[in-house]
Amino acid sequence: MSFQNTWRWFKCTTKKIGGKCWGIWFLDPPKDISLDGYRIDNVIQYTDGVILFYFSIVVLLMIYFLIRYRSRSGHKAEYIHGNSKKYVIFSLVMGMLVFLTVDVVIEGMAFKDLKEAFWNFPKGPNVVRVEVMPQQFAWNFRYAGADGEFGNEDDLIPAQNQMHIPVNTPVVIQIAPYDVIHSFFIPNFRVKVDATPGMINTMWFQATETGNFEIACAELCGNSHYRMRGFLTVDSPADYQKWLNSLEEEGEPEEDDWGDEDEDEGIPTYWGWAWKESI
Repeated sequence: MSFQNTWRWFKCTTKKIGGKCWGIWFLDPPKDISLDGYRIDNVIQYTDGVILFYFSIVVLLMIYFLIRYRSRSGHKAEYIHGNSKKYVIFSLVMGMLVFLTVDVVIEGMAFKDLKEAFWNFPKGPNVVRVEVMPQQFAWNFRYAGADGEFGNEDDLIPAQNQMHIPVNTPVVIQIAPYDVIHSFFIPNFRVKVDATPGMINTMWFQATETGNFEIACAELCGNSHYRMRGFLTVDSPADYQKWLNSLEEEGEPEEDDWGDEDEDEGIPTYWGWAWKESI
């Protein structure tokens, strides 16, 4: 049984309400519909599991000591400083045990995932490339036109907050902010990347099923940060191509009525950059 299946079994045996497995936290995360999202879930679940294990031991020992060494008639308190050899050895052993089972394992899992997936950027003609420029308080997206190059007049720019990608196709995004720091977060894909002023950051992901999903800003970016809600549509390849064709027919998008004119700057007129290939 794999670690992931073991963890699901453990959650489903801890609590059931109305026939549904709710796990030990009485909630389920957003459905993972990405190629490598399980890697993030595994790291989080291992971290939560091992911390819960040690926390339970500490709580049980505290309860035991409270009862065992409670104040009572005929019992005299004994004071120790904890600096004897046996206590020092015990502390070192416990410290190394926690370090090896928490820090070392988590770091090993994380670097394995980075090398096998998240740093292993896909290349080839079937890769969908998207430039993302968040602003206060909306998401701007740009797709290359027929020439496959960014920064030209044939670039395709959908309405703000609307992003489409094809299913079962790797998607590489490059992101840079228009103003302050933002963070591009898609909970159903378990991916997040910061948009840092002065930098162009890169991330890739791949959807395994079609549907409509939410894009959130995971960085406090101003007094209307709550309004930075984007919409990601995962299409079939045919529907995705139809959507691109509709953008070519429409031309430049009109400004969306997504905010108050006295607060928002609207869609930036000129933006985009020459695509920087990932190593």
